Amino acid sequence: PLPDSYVPGRIDRELADELVHLSYLDEGPMHAQEFLAKNGIHLVIERHLHRTYLDGASMLLQNGTPVIGLTLRHDRLDNFWFTLCHELAHIGLHLEHMDDKSFFDDVEAASADLLERAADDWASEVLIPTRAWQKAGLGARSRAPDVKKLARDLRISPAIVAGRLRRELNNYGVLSRQVGAGKVRGMFGC
Repeated sequence: PLPDSYVPGRIDRELADELVHLSYLDEGPMHAQEFLAKNGIHLVIERHLHRTYLDGASMLLQNGTPVIGLTLRHDRLDNFWFTLCHELAHIGLHLEHMDDKSFFDDVEAASADLLERAADDWASEVLIPTRAWQKAGLGARSRAPDVKKLARDLRISPAIVAGRLRRELNNYGVLSRQVGAGKVRGMFGC
């Protein structure tokens, strides 16, 4: 049981901003789970399902209560926050307006599906607003201090900034120390 029931339409930019700012805390993922519960949203953490590419899932229970499931396939803070926001987007943008629909996602897979692209865009925007990203001017020559500065300015985890830069550059070898590798599973006992 959750402390509060979910109010349809509750997932908006204000809620997302509050959630993302929790990433700035050392145990942000744990605080995110509590924050979502207090807003009537279940966050279930499961071990990665062997031989799958499943990162996250979102669905509504029969009573309308949203459920987000994360597998922590990649034990990294950047992946945790992006996948969480992606699934939250599915609830707010899609599930509240559809009957009998669930989403099961590999967030690394490129998709032509409009619903998946909308969830990706929403997650990217709530994690790092486009205006702030463009103003920061991060690129191939950016280093850890540049990542940390933008993270401080936005009050978010540097892992989110590093993960976004790696994805934009399509270079997952850079900033590997900044993405929070090995930091999530232990928080949830996985």
